Amino acid sequence: KDLCSAARRIGATMLPRLRALQDRCPAVGDVRGRGAMIAVELVQPGTTTPDPAATAAVAAACHRAGVVVLTCGTYGNVLRFLPPLVIPDHLLDEGLRVVEQAVAALE
Repeated sequence: KDLCSAARRIGATMLPRLRALQDRCPAVGDVRGRGAMIAVELVQPGTTTPDPAATAAVAAACHRAGVVVLTCGTYGNVLRFLPPLVIPDHLLDEGLRVVEQAVAALE
């Protein structure tokens, strides 16, 4: 299997969806990454102040729904994604839906 192409495909799926989430949810301060390694930074809405409590809440909600996300960053306000390069499209979509719902629930 061409894992480099798989990483690009995952990024091409995740980045637009997470950037659309950023447009809808003021708690998303930044979306960044390359290929399958992607990060979402959560901030207090309308500021650039890190929000580790919101990040922990989103991670916990994702975990309850069966999706593992990691928190990282100097302030603990970054969600880190690194899905398996062999993830099927339907599971990637399901995981993204869980993340989107967890972030939207912050409002």
